[in-house]
Amino acid sequence: LIGRSDSSSSLERGPYHGAGRSMLGVPAEVDTSGWLACFWPTLTLWLLNGIIVLGVIIKIFVYGEPVTRLHSESSVLFWRHRKQADLDLARGDFAQASQNLWTCLEALGRPLPTSKLDLACSLMWNLVRHVLQRLWVGRWLAAQAGGFWRDSELTKDVGKSARDAALVYHKLHQLHLTGKLGGSHLSAINMALSSVNLAECAGEAVSMATVAEMYVAAAIRIKASLNRRFHFMTRFFLSSTRQICLSHSGTVLPTLHWLCHPLGHRFFVDGDWSVKSAPRDSTYSMLGNTVDPLAQVTQAFREHLLEKALYCMAKPESSKRSAREGGEFSDALEYLQLLNGCSDAARVTTQTFALGSSVAAVTGTDPVAKWWASMIIVAINWLQGDDEAAERLYPVVESMPKVLHADESSLPRAALFAFKAVRALLDGSQVSQVHCEKASGCLRDSLNTAPHVRSSIDKAVQLLLCDLLLVTRTTVWQQQISGSQSRLGAPQASLLELRGFQQDLSSLRKLSQTFRPALRRVFLHEATARLMAGASPTRTHQLLDRSLRRRVPAPLPKSSESRGLFRQHLAFSFLSVGKDSRPSI
Repeated sequence: LIGRSDSSSSLERGPYHGAGRSMLGVPAEVDTSGWLACFWPTLTLWLLNGIIVLGVIIKIFVYGEPVTRLHSESSVLFWRHRKQADLDLARGDFAQASQNLWTCLEALGRPLPTSKLDLACSLMWNLVRHVLQRLWVGRWLAAQAGGFWRDSELTKDVGKSARDAALVYHKLHQLHLTGKLGGSHLSAINMALSSVNLAECAGEAVSMATVAEMYVAAAIRIKASLNRRFHFMTRFFLSSTRQICLSHSGTVLPTLHWLCHPLGHRFFVDGDWSVKSAPRDSTYSMLGNTVDPLAQVTQAFREHLLEKALYCMAKPESSKRSAREGGEFSDALEYLQLLNGCSDAARVTTQTFALGSSVAAVTGTDPVAKWWASMIIVAINWLQGDDEAAERLYPVVESMPKVLHADESSLPRAALFAFKAVRALLDGSQVSQVHCEKASGCLRDSLNTAPHVRSSIDKAVQLLLCDLLLVTRTTVWQQQISGSQSRLGAPQASLLELRGFQQDLSSLRKLSQTFRPALRRVFLHEATARLMAGASPTRTHQLLDRSLRRRVPAPLPKSSESRGLFRQHLAFSFLSVGKDSRPSI
């Protein structure tokens, strides 16, 4: 019984313990054939897809890239039409030049898209190619164009073919930007990307200056064709411009240096500018090359700097900075110094149309912008009492560019006569009033222009000239009566002096109707006119309080009386603007 019970119990426990040993002991073998059977088709499919994609990319980049051999029939056709395109561009026949450039692309095996489907495919391919080239995969594959095993002659022909195509695309893109070539914005974006991609593939065959110019043109295209929300993409191309310049020469090209300045970078990315189809020289800056879109942007930036400097003078900041280092005009001087640098490294003033030329590598001078900058710096030096610095710029201001003498605007001539009037006053000459009359007449002519025709920079210059003329006339009058002035009041000015002063004051009143910063200066000079006419000093004092808000500049030394009087009146005028009257620009 015991044995039977033991055996039975062992039989009862046997299966249980056996099962327990199989669970907690050595694990059962897992059958992996099922997993491999599930994943093997997927892995095979992905591997096959990868091989196909790699083969397609190699086929396109390496064996599908058009290569024009030297002295071939295609090469002869390309150079024939390219030279003809250069001649057409020089003559200004942009339509015929475009036709020849299209033929050049066909000769290189890269015809422009003719349908919307072709354009969509081409644009998509250029976007993909640009991304691949950012990863350096595309550049390495493009460098193998013509085959992995090739001779040195074929390697040179590959780079030259990419260079020639990039230059043609770039010239067509420039013509489209400047309104000389029709087409959609998508077509223009496609040309911009094509020029950049091919220039990167060409390597050393394309100069650094040309590639940098293509990057900037692509950034301009983003501003011209895309919505404002996408303008941040311009930073990428501007960064590429800096990188390629620094990597080759260690310095940025002089003509592109302003793009690396914080003010220039902000103006390019966020500024409200556009490329015009019919650009021309302005009163404040010269254009240069009419087919170069960057020349227009650079011209707009120079005028922007001049306007900012003039507005700083129209309303100097009321802060603690004014107590040290001429702080009230330090911003204006910073703008003007940058303007001088941009003027010295301006784009070429001659028309450069040839496809192989790069205007970014050639510097010229913008004498018009440089003259205006020198003129305003002299005015600031007068105000700050730095006569030596002002005298160093006298020759530059006196030799006004010939184009300004023939300009349709009378403002440059008014500025020149106003400068001569102030200089004659400071030198003790008696011809100051004569120059004042000439400047006053030119100023009235400029103010007779319709207000909507005058730009904001015109109004800022007119305000500066009105101030200079009125302060000069006031100083001349005080010099004449300084010996006979009594405690009862200043003697009345002559009829000729009053008439000239009232004419300039009328010009200032007219300007104040459309230019707010001029309004408070009207109060100041009206008070001066009352004194010159022998009016009540009490009422005059009320007008001065209204204008100056009890802010009187510190007295100047009595040495050099004419300079001291002029500088005191000039500072009195420029410091008379309240903080709330600063315009927003």
